[in-house]
Amino acid sequence: MDDRTGTPARISSPTATGAAKPPLFRHPARVAIIGATLFVVVALVVGAIASTDTSDLSENQAVPKQVQSYSPAANALVPPTAPIVVDLRDDLIGDLTVCAPTPQDCTPIPFDQVQFIAGLGQITFKPTEGSDLDEYPSGSVTVQVDFRLQGSRVAETGTFSWTFLSKA
Repeated sequence: MDDRTGTPARISSPTATGAAKPPLFRHPARVAIIGATLFVVVALVVGAIASTDTSDLSENQAVPKQVQSYSPAANALVPPTAPIVVDLRDDLIGDLTVCAPTPQDCTPIPFDQVQFIAGLGQITFKPTEGSDLDEYPSGSVTVQVDFRLQGSRVAETGTFSWTFLSKA
């Protein structure tokens, strides 16, 4: 009390004057729990997307650097007269062997039955009536290409093979 006026003394404190700010969130513990939960969910979703492997195990076969492309693609389903195309490095030539219906039943394709573009290293074989294979049998077909430098008959540089499916 104030002795001079007989009234109670005023105390100046931040809480007494009403200057205190209300809390930003009414229940900060709930906000922290919800925020942490959302962070974990987002991290799990991002991790799941990043680790998704949609490739086929047989497609993970290492393609030698000498083979620039090939078709039909590995494990592709193709008609029995689909062309086989192998694009080798430009200074290479190759011999094709087609194995079907089993990997042991192989037919080497004579060079006069393929189209070869020397400047590009591209080999194309299409089964026709006059060739050793008029069509691929239904089922798994394995293609093997043995490649070497153009102009060299002896020095084999490498081999590459892949499998596709033929269906009439």
